[in-house]
Amino acid sequence: VVYRGENTMIKCVIFDMDGLMFDTEKIGGECFKAAAKEFGYQVSDEIRFELLGRSKQDNYEILKSYFGQDYPSEAISALSMQKRQAYIDKYGLPVKVGLKELLEYLKQHDILTAVASSSNYDMVCNYLEISGVRKQIDYVIAGNQVEQSKPNPEIFLRVIDHFQLAPDEALVLEDSKNGILAAYNGNLPVICIPDLVKHDSSINALTVAIVDSLNDVISYLR
Repeated sequence: VVYRGENTMIKCVIFDMDGLMFDTEKIGGECFKAAAKEFGYQVSDEIRFELLGRSKQDNYEILKSYFGQDYPSEAISALSMQKRQAYIDKYGLPVKVGLKELLEYLKQHDILTAVASSSNYDMVCNYLEISGVRKQIDYVIAGNQVEQSKPNPEIFLRVIDHFQLAPDEALVLEDSKNGILAAYNGNLPVICIPDLVKHDSSINALTVAIVDSLNDVISYLR
C-alpha cells in the first residue's frame, strides 16, 4: 500500500464510472450525437468533450448556451439514454481492462472502495450490477445526489465524510478534466487513466500519476 507523506496511508480508492470503470464514453457520445441529430442539432466532439464528467443539469446549461434556450434537453437526453441502453442490451457493458483485478486487490488489502459518478444513481447501480462488481463497492454516490457537480469537489468530499477520512487518505481515479479538477480542488490525490481525451500539461500536473490502465494502479499501490 502506498504511503503519502510520512504517515498517511491510502485507506480508500474512489472510482469515477463512465470512461474509467466502463468503456461507455464513446458509446454515450455517439448515442447522444445521434439523438440530437434526430431533433435537428449537430453536436461536435468539442462540445461533447466539454460535457464529460459533469452532471446532467450542468450539461443542460452548457448545451443551452450553445444552441439556445429552446434546446429540448430532456427529450434529447431521454432518447440518448434509450439508444445507449439498447446498445448495452445488445452488445453488453464493456468493462475496462484491469477493473476486476484492481477491485480484488483492494479487497485483499482491506482498502475501501467507492464510486463517485456524475451519472444518475439508478444508472450507476445498474451498471455495477450487470458488470458483477456491485458487491465489491462499499459506497456509491451519484450526480443527482449532490448540489454541485465536478469540477466542484463536493462528490469526493461526501465520500471521505462518509468514511470519516482525511482527503489524503483517499485516492481518486479519473479520466476527465472535470474529475481531475474536482479531486485537486478537494485536496485529494488523483490518478488519471486517460480515455477519449488526452489532457494538456496544466491538467496532468494536478495528478500524482498518469497510467495506461487500471492494472497500473495496482503497481502504483504496491
